[in-house]
Amino acid sequence: MGSLASKLESKKPAEQIGSMELGPEGGEFRDVKSDKPITDWSEVFTRFNLDPESFEIVDDTVRVSTWQQSKGLDDGSRDVVNLFSYRAQFRRCVSKGPTEAEITAARKRVQGWKLPKRIPGSGLGPEVAAVVNLADMQAMKAESGGIDALLERMYRGLEMTQEYINRQRKSGRNINELVLVNNGDPFEGIAGNYANQLHTVQGGLRAQQNHVLDIWEAYSRELYPQFDKGQFVTVHCNHTQYGRQGGSAKSLTGDEDTGGAFLAETLQRVLRGRAEFEHVKFTIPHDEMNVYADVAGVPVGFNHGHKIPGNDAKGFETWLNGQARGDAKAHEARIWITAHRHHFAAWDLGSAMVFQCPSCEGDNSSKWLRDMTGKFSRSGILALLIGNHHPMGWSDNAFL
Repeated sequence: MGSLASKLESKKPAEQIGSMELGPEGGEFRDVKSDKPITDWSEVFTRFNLDPESFEIVDDTVRVSTWQQSKGLDDGSRDVVNLFSYRAQFRRCVSKGPTEAEITAARKRVQGWKLPKRIPGSGLGPEVAAVVNLADMQAMKAESGGIDALLERMYRGLEMTQEYINRQRKSGRNINELVLVNNGDPFEGIAGNYANQLHTVQGGLRAQQNHVLDIWEAYSRELYPQFDKGQFVTVHCNHTQYGRQGGSAKSLTGDEDTGGAFLAETLQRVLRGRAEFEHVKFTIPHDEMNVYADVAGVPVGFNHGHKIPGNDAKGFETWLNGQARGDAKAHEARIWITAHRHHFAAWDLGSAMVFQCPSCEGDNSSKWLRDMTGKFSRSGILALLIGNHHPMGWSDNAFL
């Protein structure tokens, strides 16, 4: 049983800490109380359950009023304190990518890497490329353990990729080329893809992109130096469109304005200057949704797949028939590698073999896939050998 005074104290109304209005592009703080001048707004964003890395104050909208108030001290005397009330508008941060300082720091890390020795292609026969597809990582998505679980999966996947390559070389495959592919959606984004994305994402754009860059650097560092030839291929996708980060349902800039392309360009700059990576060729589209590469003499087409209607082989075939009318390379591709639909599938269309990559985001975790199809998926990395060592142009596909 507490005292009467304590009961009355517990019934006092909660202190008014201010109010906030939030819209697609940003919002406004009103009557934000503080007992000291506010110079860092991170605490204020946190107070209202907003990620400080995802928003910024519009400087010329800050308004403040101040007054003095008597305050009782522990010794029974009273003092006068200054109090403040703020009003300010804020907006979403559109593209906080890695800064020049962060890129410089990454280059310094590269200089200190202990790199594996180059291993020439073993065995006889045509040259073969190992193609490793990193699809739909969606870094900072909260599902399936969030970023910590994703990092564990991706670094475990790197070990399994090395084991796959060692196993294929031991069997006699003449593997002298590595192709790493960003098949799209490497990070989650902030808003604009589905309703609750803004409220479930674990970190801001800068944090998301730096996690992706760390993963790509690790795969590059451990794998590329082992091969005579190397390629990094990236495609445009939906989750990393910068124009959508303000909450719009559509891109507000252009198809070329994506975080995936920016990160590929950043990786290219980070690796530049080391002899161990001079053999790596980068394929980075401008605004093209279809990307093409010569892989060990086999023409291969890549895209994320978010522009392809339908969820099965028939839908892809209909799309490809239309693409071939205006894009000769679409018909020439003997192999297509796509993603977006969060589960593995493969189709033989006669003129081309199609591989749909599984997602890396987590086992059975894709709410999108469950909502669309009722299906469950297993996360993983699709790896396969491509070259003229086989009549189909490919062999030994594996789910890592």
